Amino acid sequence: MRHTKLAVATAAAAVLALTACAGDPGDAEDGTLNMQIGQVVSLVPGGSGESEGFRIIKNVYEGLVYYDAETGEPENLVAEAIASEDNQNWTITLKDGLTFHNGEPVNADAFIRSWNRTAYGPNALRLNYFFSTFQGYEELNPEPLPEDQWADPEVPEFPEIETEALSGVTAVDDLTIRVELKAPFAAFATMLGYEAFFPLAQECLDDLDACEKLPIGNGPFKFEEPYSIENGGTAVAWDEYRGERAPSIDAVKWHVYLEGNDCWADFMTGDIDVCRPTAADYEQAVNDPELAERRITGPDPSLTVLGYPMYREPYDNVDIRRALSMAIDREGVINVVGPDRLAPADGWVPASILGGGTGACGEYCAYDPEGARALLAEAGGWPEGQKLEIWVNDASDNLAIFRAIGDSISESLDIEYELVPMEWADFLVAREGHKVEGPFRSGWGPDYNLNENYLEPVYGGGAAANDYGFESDEYDDKIAEAGAAASLDEAVAFYAEAEAALADEFPSAPLFEGKVNFFHTERVDNVIVNPIYAGPGGDAELRDIVIDK
Repeated sequence: MRHTKLAVATAAAAVLALTACAGDPGDAEDGTLNMQIGQVVSLVPGGSGESEGFRIIKNVYEGLVYYDAETGEPENLVAEAIASEDNQNWTITLKDGLTFHNGEPVNADAFIRSWNRTAYGPNALRLNYFFSTFQGYEELNPEPLPEDQWADPEVPEFPEIETEALSGVTAVDDLTIRVELKAPFAAFATMLGYEAFFPLAQECLDDLDACEKLPIGNGPFKFEEPYSIENGGTAVAWDEYRGERAPSIDAVKWHVYLEGNDCWADFMTGDIDVCRPTAADYEQAVNDPELAERRITGPDPSLTVLGYPMYREPYDNVDIRRALSMAIDREGVINVVGPDRLAPADGWVPASILGGGTGACGEYCAYDPEGARALLAEAGGWPEGQKLEIWVNDASDNLAIFRAIGDSISESLDIEYELVPMEWADFLVAREGHKVEGPFRSGWGPDYNLNENYLEPVYGGGAAANDYGFESDEYDDKIAEAGAAASLDEAVAFYAEAEAALADEFPSAPLFEGKVNFFHTERVDNVIVNPIYAGPGGDAELRDIVIDK
């Protein structure tokens, strides 16, 4: 699960002349890449589940597979082989001789201890649900006690659990893992490049607080000093890395931008090497000839939707939900932030994802004020005297985007609205706790290249990211049918049917697919974006980038 988060536009940066010294490395160390980063939730696999933490985790740790930057297909990395004869019982063979930064072996136990930690319900980790298909998951995740018995409302109190290990995961030997799923799942191998399935050193498990500050990974970059949520940190290229994707740069320094996440001013002085301009700077940036050769564009399979709190009136009415969607001029909103930064969405899975681009939203994602008014009238009209509240995290261009959305709805339906901005962490808590009182911004980035990733973990019954209060037996049945498919191709088709069932209920309105659109300084080269691993707007592949020293 990667909830996406963008950076807030600041008008102050717009006063910078774009012919300034972008590309001048200033005081930057010759072989160190300087990158922007936002608020990080966790740096231990299984605990992040959001774009900022994953940007670091994917470089400090290394998983069983890696997703090809061009095709999105999984390619073996730590895994030597991943095989199954029935799509339910899987054998994973690991490459020999790999270690963590502290010298511990990357073996079967390293993966199993990590998976058990994430799957164990009382740990309340964000990526717990990735193991719901594993045999033994229910034993680790009994129903929590009622809310009034919880010691902490954000950490549910579970009944006493006798086991802390998944019965479906065993070590055959040091380099072989046997996985038994509850049912056949043809896409299992496709999932294994995500953070939830990364290994964990025993030293890290013994002191998780220390590991959050100084991760002990197995990837090409290593922290030698603790990472600070407020100030960031530097990870150096690990000279004992024995994997297949070694970096050429000496180090990467992540600079934290908590308020606004706007790195453009520092990019223009050369203090940040890769940056995406906000709406305030976009037009000048794309029209500057000196920056044109250092602009990176391409598809970004992040998706932004307007989520509906179906547990509140009037959003429990599907025609209300559809009317609001039809009242949004998506093209007009995109012009507010720049036409090459977003594309109108017409479904719940982006076109660049395997099985995506079905157009499942149909007429309800087309701007049609007259049709929207007719649907609203059919639903009984908007509640008299009620203001439409649009809840949004106050990072990035979100305020500008959702203000334009609110303006469009107001103009189309003659409804008064207001934005309810919140800090990122508080916004997530409010959404997950069903505390929002109106439509809300929701974003999703891919964990792996499959349409299922945008469907089951977001809208499935009991799914960790189902913030909408959405329930549908028909949808869940389609998801189950897809999971039991005999082949990946069949599964993709069944998941598309699940997306069609989702469209019938309309728990959210697809708004925009992302577009990679960022710039880099003159001193860096070979800047490649991997859509599966990219955050909103794209993120440079640190393993590929080259610095001109």
